[in-house]
Amino acid sequence: MDALFSYSKGKSFIHRTPAWLKLLMLIAVPVTVSLTPLYVCLALMAIFALLVLASGIGFTRFLRDMRPIAVYCIMIVLIDVLSYVFFDRSRSVVTRNSLNLILRLLCAMEASSVFFRTTGTYEITTTLQAIEKAVTFGHSNLAVSGMLSLFLSFLPQIFRTWSDIDCAYRSRGGKSGLSKVVRLLPVLITASMKKASVTYMALLDRN
Repeated sequence: MDALFSYSKGKSFIHRTPAWLKLLMLIAVPVTVSLTPLYVCLALMAIFALLVLASGIGFTRFLRDMRPIAVYCIMIVLIDVLSYVFFDRSRSVVTRNSLNLILRLLCAMEASSVFFRTTGTYEITTTLQAIEKAVTFGHSNLAVSGMLSLFLSFLPQIFRTWSDIDCAYRSRGGKSGLSKVVRLLPVLITASMKKASVTYMALLDRN
């Protein structure tokens, strides 16, 4: 099983779409859904579903990419339910504002899934470098694009590390549950910090 938000090979038109366009989408979608009516968010969610179908990513992978936001959405609903039970029963159990927030978060996560599933790390890096060269007219050490590349690769790298740790944990007979999170979270933090350190040293060696 591949990690969340990892690149999925394919030859669809979405895979062939220039990375700068998909990067623009990744930036524009969260801003757009926060400034527009809810029906725009719903329309974008439907569009992303069609893009997933056209790209061959697979809805199973696509839905798995929504898992990181699930806990946050559950917390939003739980707060509304507790507020209704203990403080104000004159309003709805789950408020409209909470539903709007959840849908907008899911829409942003869908955009992230489509972007990372169809855009390789090398493609992201070269695109950002090309943009930085164009903006600075070739007078740049590419430090900004390098930093942005590391930032964008942080999310899939974290989940790839978690996937490796989880696989090793389950192969040793480990069981799912709260104890799993308690045991693996420190390992995830340590492994991620180590990878970040190695990456930083590699960048220093290039300069």
